[in-house]
Amino acid sequence: MTAERPSALSPVRQIPAHELVVDQMRRALELGQFRPGDRLPTERELSEMLDVSRTTVRTAVAVLERDGLIAVRRGRGGGFTVQAPPVDPAEMRRELRRNKRAIRDAFDYRIIVETGATRLAAERRRAIELADLRKLLVGMEAALDAALKDQSAQRTTEFQTLDTAFHMGIAQAAQNDRLLDAVADARRRMWLPVGAIFGRLEPNANDYHESILEAIENRDPELAGSRMEAHINDTRNTLESWLKR
Repeated sequence: MTAERPSALSPVRQIPAHELVVDQMRRALELGQFRPGDRLPTERELSEMLDVSRTTVRTAVAVLERDGLIAVRRGRGGGFTVQAPPVDPAEMRRELRRNKRAIRDAFDYRIIVETGATRLAAERRRAIELADLRKLLVGMEAALDAALKDQSAQRTTEFQTLDTAFHMGIAQAAQNDRLLDAVADARRRMWLPVGAIFGRLEPNANDYHESILEAIENRDPELAGSRMEAHINDTRNTLESWLKR
């Protein structure tokens, strides 16, 4: 009698539409496309943008409100406002120490996809993308200066939002939609467990961005990729030193 082999297939779960909306909105929040204090589009606007019913949007918003990611003000003049997610830095640090393997994997993943995107960006970048990246770099320099003088959560978030836009801008310049999605996913996987403990910025937060952009401008893919890898490893080293405190 032949032994039954375990099936490689499993029942398919139909995903409710509101869960897909929650996932899209979480991604936008996690990537800094909306910052704490920002007003989100209205319920009707979100319904039209996402091509779902207003009831679906309402259900998704209730989930995000329950998780403390947005505040909902009802009635005339109301709306949805992005909130800073509730975080206990000390508990987060303990959790990271318990999950060193996950942190290592997140950084490895980010290095692989971001260095690849940066190399392609150096080969394929266009003038308009270089101009956008240069503007972001100027903004990051100003944001870091302000954050070092005023180490508030708001100042830190302002820099981190620009930092994410810069890295996503490089991925956009690679002209590869799948790679763009992979970079977004890699940054989410790193910042979800890691970003919360960066309650303040270090002076070296902006160190590698100028040299990365210069290598992209000069169409030097190998230098651009190696500069990006060094930058990500610098962040890894900063994190490891923080966890030792």
